[in-house]
Amino acid sequence: MKHEEDRVKIGLERFLKSHSCPWDNVDLAEISRISDGWENEVYSFIIRKEGWGRLDLILRIYPGNNAVQKASREFIGMKKLYEKDFPVPEVFVLETGDQFFGQPFVIMEKINGRLLGEMAKESDDKKTLELIKLCCGLFVKLHRLDWRPFADKIVSKWHHKPYPVADHLIKIAEEHIERYQRYEFLPVIKWLKDKAGSVKCNRLSVIHLDYHPQNIMIRKDDKNIFVIDWTNINVSDYRYDLAWTLLLIGTYDDQQVREIVFNEYRNISGENIENMDFFDVMACFRRLFSISVSIFSGSENMGMRPEAVELMKRNVGHIEKVYKLLQERTNISIPSIEEMILMII
Repeated sequence: MKHEEDRVKIGLERFLKSHSCPWDNVDLAEISRISDGWENEVYSFIIRKEGWGRLDLILRIYPGNNAVQKASREFIGMKKLYEKDFPVPEVFVLETGDQFFGQPFVIMEKINGRLLGEMAKESDDKKTLELIKLCCGLFVKLHRLDWRPFADKIVSKWHHKPYPVADHLIKIAEEHIERYQRYEFLPVIKWLKDKAGSVKCNRLSVIHLDYHPQNIMIRKDDKNIFVIDWTNINVSDYRYDLAWTLLLIGTYDDQQVREIVFNEYRNISGENIENMDFFDVMACFRRLFSISVSIFSGSENMGMRPEAVELMKRNVGHIEKVYKLLQERTNISIPSIEEMILMII
């Protein structure tokens, strides 16, 4: 850990002296690693300047393939969200070169507060339900934003309803299967194709695609809530975002909490939420595919840190639950996933 923080300190010092830095003549202090997740290296640090005060900041370094695209997507997406008064940290720097850390990075505001997930663990049932309602209300707000400023070139061309979201998601999944030659997932694709004709999308949404209590912070000073970790920001059907959240909550927490979250989202949104089985299976595919490619071919192929594989293996119970949900929804078995689980155990 000390070696990593020294490396980061050297990189930050070089950046702060560079022509591309928005700050000059500042003092750097209190560098600390604050995340041990799958995707990015995350550090907090402080810069101070006499007569100017201090800034508490976050450095996010992006590893693996497509790192430039990921860093750019998160920076641009958060900037647009901030401009629309959606509660995200303010972003300050996007650096797509590799001269400072060997990888792209983003510098943003640090929210000094607590994760909603940690608060929920310490709360009684009444307080936990209040936190879930707060979480779901903000989720609905995200999905009601004007999606057009966030759309990529493909989605921007979708003008006629229903939008072809289901076919688009399947096409992306097929491209990944072909790229990594993971043909054992093809029966899942066939199941999705059989269902796709009945899955209509009449409203597009901005989606987070990793929305869960550990990515929501409540600031200490004013109790305001903020959403962090926007690496996967995109435009799609809100049900895909909801399915991913429910998958994580149901497999890391329990099914009872999953049902509470689903019901609260439905009550707040007033949506008649249909065809969730399609999006549940798509979420299961995404999770199992990324884990299997990472374990068998290297996590950098999925844009993750090298250490991500060991973190995945520690959560074999989560993998088993995701696979069980896939089987419940589709009645499909994938021998390579079963072999992977046995190998990890």
